[in-house]
Amino acid sequence: METISKTLRIFLTALILVNVVLMACVAYFFLNNERGLTAERIDIKDRSGKNRIVIANTDNIPQPIIKGKTYKRAYSPAGLIFYDKNGDERGGLAITDNEETNLNALAFDYQNADAIGILAQDNKHDNYFRAGLLINDKDLSGRPGHNINRINLLTENGNASLVMKDNHEVPRIILKVDSLGNPSIEMFDNNGKMKWKQ
Repeated sequence: METISKTLRIFLTALILVNVVLMACVAYFFLNNERGLTAERIDIKDRSGKNRIVIANTDNIPQPIIKGKTYKRAYSPAGLIFYDKNGDERGGLAITDNEETNLNALAFDYQNADAIGILAQDNKHDNYFRAGLLINDKDLSGRPGHNINRINLLTENGNASLVMKDNHEVPRIILKVDSLGNPSIEMFDNNGKMKWKQ
């Protein structure tokens, strides 16, 4: 028992000393580096070497990968990209700031395209703004980057609306409260022609 107790004491003492040295190194690093940790891109990989999360600036954001194939990204945001175990993009957080607009979005993807997104946008040269939630059906054709937009819950230039669409993306029901506070319910046929309004 005496040997085990002495070994345990030595182990705990060594562990405490290692932690003290580690904490001292971390404190030294942060106290002597006013900017903190800086990087243009950080790749978090699994054991096989595939990316699972990438954090990057606009110059280093990776192009989207769907079923192992790389495609061109519509915008080059700064942000955080999530990947599945096969290395395919499955969503992310994107911060886009260009000459025309600020657009921030959080998206989670099906295997081939966006499934759900939260966005906030305001333009720089006019008063246009919008924020909301977009929900898509999966495009079963499997075409990369394609989905079927079904539900939008948005505020846009002061007008709040819930838009529900059919599987051809034709708005069928719109619940709205406009910028003056007027509520309305609109129903449309499958050609997008208004059938009823209240």
